[in-house]
Amino acid sequence: MQIHQILPTLSQGDAIGNEVRLMQSLFREWGYTSHIFAENIHPETTAFYVKKYEKYSHKDNILVYHYSIGSDITEFFKTLPDKKILIYHNITPPEYFVGINEGLFKLLKDGRDSLPSLVPFIKLAIGDSEYNRQELEKMGFSRTAVLPILIDFDTYHRFNTSIVQKYKDDYVNILFVGRISPNKKQENILKIFYYYKSINPKSRLFLVGGFNGCERYLNQLRDIVKKLQLSDVVFTGPVPFEDLISYYKIADIFLCMSEHEGFCIPLVESMFFNIPIIAYNSTAVPYTLKNSGILVNEKQYDEIAELINFITEDNNLKRKIIEQQKERLKTFQFDEIKNKLKIILNEVISN
Repeated sequence: MQIHQILPTLSQGDAIGNEVRLMQSLFREWGYTSHIFAENIHPETTAFYVKKYEKYSHKDNILVYHYSIGSDITEFFKTLPDKKILIYHNITPPEYFVGINEGLFKLLKDGRDSLPSLVPFIKLAIGDSEYNRQELEKMGFSRTAVLPILIDFDTYHRFNTSIVQKYKDDYVNILFVGRISPNKKQENILKIFYYYKSINPKSRLFLVGGFNGCERYLNQLRDIVKKLQLSDVVFTGPVPFEDLISYYKIADIFLCMSEHEGFCIPLVESMFFNIPIIAYNSTAVPYTLKNSGILVNEKQYDEIAELINFITEDNNLKRKIIEQQKERLKTFQFDEIKNKLKIILNEVISN
């Protein structure tokens, strides 16, 4: 038996692509032939036994479909006789992209509309968070499970020393990691930073993430910066992995106001780097944080700014938050998720 994976796009450095490559390595480590099949293939990923999805040949395989957007792969996938596993990474509600990116709006809408049609074809539907699993259940998938995203923290040690040397000083550095996108609500973060800047002028805000396809939204954010006359706001754009690690290393607070997350890997990364987290209570965020970090139920910008100040000024409070996050981080250890994946595979194989 072979175990293969299929997905619309295999990119270098994105969360789903990273997990797909880690899973492939594990499947091969466990003795299975394992390839990746995709519609769109980034040139830098060709070394990972990746092929165009049309070349897929079924041989009583297990086929894992990473589902996150509309794609022609969905109809192709239905026709295959293999044992099929769905991993649902959630789909951003398309309404966020009205007036921002109509092409992306259509792909997201197609993805959400097409998902229930997969119910009769799926052996097991997996959500990478309990929030995602509950969505699958509501759509009619009978066998569901939760498998958090695989993260190999052994790779999180190389960093860009020039970034650390430049910004590791007596300023308070506020960080958010995530693509520039309307659902991530970076405009809320800017408004919170406006209030915090009045409390502590020696502060910076780093918004780390690419903006491809959301240039209109980026321009809206830049307009807010000008209107509020904000200084010390850094839009990094897409960054290499070593730079990403550097921004975590200099951060004093991780601030997330996102209104839609299927998992939110940066929350777990912040736990790893001992950064206190403040996050808006929405979608998968409370499931990922559980009893760690600080969840806010309302976006009272001035109050959240005060909260940032309390945490950065009170070492005891900061230490307690970090200790809770360390405890939560144990749930996402690589070996723990690896073992869960193996159990899930064995159950599918045996049934």
